[in-house]
Amino acid sequence: MRKHRIGIAFFYHESHSFSPMKTEIEQFRNEGYFIGDEIYDAYMGTKTEVGGFLDVLKQEKDVEIVPLLCAAAVPSGVVSTEAYSIIENQMLESIQQAGRLDGLLLALHGAMVVEDLFDPEEHLLGKICELIGPYVPIATTLDMHANLSEKMVHYTPLHFGFKTYPHVDMYEQGVHAAIALLKQIKEGVIFYASFEKLPMMPPSINMRTAEGPMHKMIEWAKQAEEEEGIYNVSVFGGFPYSDIPMVGASVLVVSLDPQKGKETAKKMASLFWSVREEFIIDLPGVKEGLDLAISIDEDKPIVLVDISDNPLSCGSGDTTELLRKMVHMNIPDTLFGGLYDPESIEACRKAGVGNKVSLYLGGKVSPEFGEPVQVEATVVALSDGIFHNSGPFNQHLKVDLKGTAHIRVGEMDVLLIGRPMSANDPEMFRHIGLEPQAKRILGLKAKNHFRAAFEPIVGRIIYVDAPGVASNRLTTFTYRHIPNSIWPLDDIQYEVELRRKEKWKQ
Repeated sequence: MRKHRIGIAFFYHESHSFSPMKTEIEQFRNEGYFIGDEIYDAYMGTKTEVGGFLDVLKQEKDVEIVPLLCAAAVPSGVVSTEAYSIIENQMLESIQQAGRLDGLLLALHGAMVVEDLFDPEEHLLGKICELIGPYVPIATTLDMHANLSEKMVHYTPLHFGFKTYPHVDMYEQGVHAAIALLKQIKEGVIFYASFEKLPMMPPSINMRTAEGPMHKMIEWAKQAEEEEGIYNVSVFGGFPYSDIPMVGASVLVVSLDPQKGKETAKKMASLFWSVREEFIIDLPGVKEGLDLAISIDEDKPIVLVDISDNPLSCGSGDTTELLRKMVHMNIPDTLFGGLYDPESIEACRKAGVGNKVSLYLGGKVSPEFGEPVQVEATVVALSDGIFHNSGPFNQHLKVDLKGTAHIRVGEMDVLLIGRPMSANDPEMFRHIGLEPQAKRILGLKAKNHFRAAFEPIVGRIIYVDAPGVASNRLTTFTYRHIPNSIWPLDDIQYEVELRRKEKWKQ
């Protein structure tokens, strides 16, 4: 029996146009760069998109899995032309060498920016289609913060966006993409895409799907998917730190009935626009946030979240305003981390565990957001920085921090890490002997993803507005390439044709 040969691949990066940290090929190799059969060892059994692809395909006796290339880097500045070219060329070469393909599953982010390319995912899809031809079906997964362009939809209707933030349904969307691709290949099912791009780029701080405006949008999307003829509805908030023409929010409806799909997309776009103001929130400054944390009497740790330097929003992970204030206040039972500072880690290694060391913490990559903090510290523990996530976000995935050091500064514990990484999983701390649940106050370089693993073990969560490249205040950025009129930077009018009979209540 002739088997259906289905390729699987992964090319993932979220790019910040205003970050000083350009993303080179080294950053992809540090995070995840796997070729051919290496993909099985890296992703089999993980709650990732590729883990979902593999679990579906391996159950099909008439399917041959063709592992191609997986490359991912932690969000940072724009990807260099050289790094993108290396990965694109290797991706295309792996497809060419694979021979006949009957389908392709491709995990993308949707908010990658390259030095000389505004829409590299669209560019990559175009190159792939040139190589395999227009009739080989492709299905992709996309991040909820994708800056999706209409051109992407021209190559395939099958795009599946995450429906959770924190993103704990990566695996499920990988499963959905694989099932849809198999329906097209085996059953000849014809899918249609209806796409609506909105003139808005809401800040992502209030895009959590447990509550608020994005919760409403996802619930409406799920209701729409229950209607006949509608297969999938993806709501994309966009990534507002990308200075590109296709930045911002959008809605994509995959349908079996093109007219119904078009109506649904328009309705969803109208609903999205109607809740836009709910995405805007004011945050306390560092001092205000710390004062609030100290005033709260709670059994569980209080969390101060330094969102403006969240590495998964392309922060450098080494800004110092929150750290400086916490060191100055010297509150017992506090923990700060992880702070990106390989120089200080090396100094700790030379000093040795149990010894004192003078350090200048942080402020090396982005001193404009705070100078280094001079401290006298005790080296408590050192590690290679390797652990596996235990929480729902990227569960079981191996993480390599390129070395860590646990130091004590006064009454406070600080975790130093060897590459920028958000504190999204307690194993970042536990692997070196730190238990975040035992602390009174946690100062984390994070945003929303950490909630998936930390919410069960912490109390009040306080977002603070410290200086940083991932600031919630979009007016601090000098945009050059975004549309001339876009909310919330501009007060604009936007109307979508509404269906005469509304079936969903707001």
